[in-house]
Amino acid sequence: MSASHQQWLRKSSLVISGTNESLDLSEMHFRFRTTEMNEEAPNTLSVRVYNLSQDTVKKITNQTPVEYTLVELKAGYQDNDSYGTIFTGTIKQYRKGRESATDTYLDILAAEDDIAYNFGVVSDQVIAGTPISEIVSRTAKGMGLEVGYIPPISGGTLPRGKVLWGMGRVIARNLANTQGFGWTIKAGKLQMVPLNSYLPGEIVVLNSATGMIGIPEQTNEGVRVRCLLNPRLYIGGQMQIDNESINKTVQGGSKSLVVGQLPYDQWAGVSMPADVTADGFYMMYVIEHSGDTRGTDWYSDVIGLAMSERNGTVNPYGS
Repeated sequence: MSASHQQWLRKSSLVISGTNESLDLSEMHFRFRTTEMNEEAPNTLSVRVYNLSQDTVKKITNQTPVEYTLVELKAGYQDNDSYGTIFTGTIKQYRKGRESATDTYLDILAAEDDIAYNFGVVSDQVIAGTPISEIVSRTAKGMGLEVGYIPPISGGTLPRGKVLWGMGRVIARNLANTQGFGWTIKAGKLQMVPLNSYLPGEIVVLNSATGMIGIPEQTNEGVRVRCLLNPRLYIGGQMQIDNESINKTVQGGSKSLVVGQLPYDQWAGVSMPADVTADGFYMMYVIEHSGDTRGTDWYSDVIGLAMSERNGTVNPYGS
């Protein structure tokens, strides 16, 4: 499990780059928000950079003679274990404007691996006897991706040959649904996470000593918790919270209503609180980082889903 890390003296880096040149905006005042989740939608970044010179804005937005297409954002604290990359992706849109008589801004909107998601087409075929897991590899290749973490896949081998043709995201979605997985694209890799388990890796402990802010809340979407900005959080991984510190939903009496999890209200009109586990372990389902290099915001907001025995979870780390 993770130990306590120093979380003081903020540190950040914002760099946009193209084929032959990069531009470091780290010393400027900027605000940002990133969003990632254990869903197939691409991760996103919105960053607002303040008071760039007109020449710099023209250089960035006119795209000539340098074409800036990539953005990398790092954030955290000066302790090496508390600083890292929280977003790398493709710039999709610029937007410039003015907040006041003295402050101008340039908004940079970006997405991670959205080209693979939106335009990745698989055109391939496999022969009889091919392992089901090979379909994942062929799908990733067709989308221009590498294969990340893939849990054991059931189903054995194909009884007959199969044509793989169509949008890669559709093939990945169908395969994930048959296996009970969620899937996403992260850092150029296609990865899948069982809906009732976790990705292997560090267990991130969130409490007052490790940067937790305020009180965790049981909501319809999951258990929401805020902490100081932490680049070590990762989608599909485990976090541990002291269950006694969670504000639990109370309906119709003094006890919480215990129901099966319904993340993101998947049936219209149904509003039920998500499960709270007995052991305090949760799968990180949504992570949002937000910060202001000259303001107070420097947070990570997480929605965690309970992976309890009642949901059939196999905890790879034991009890």
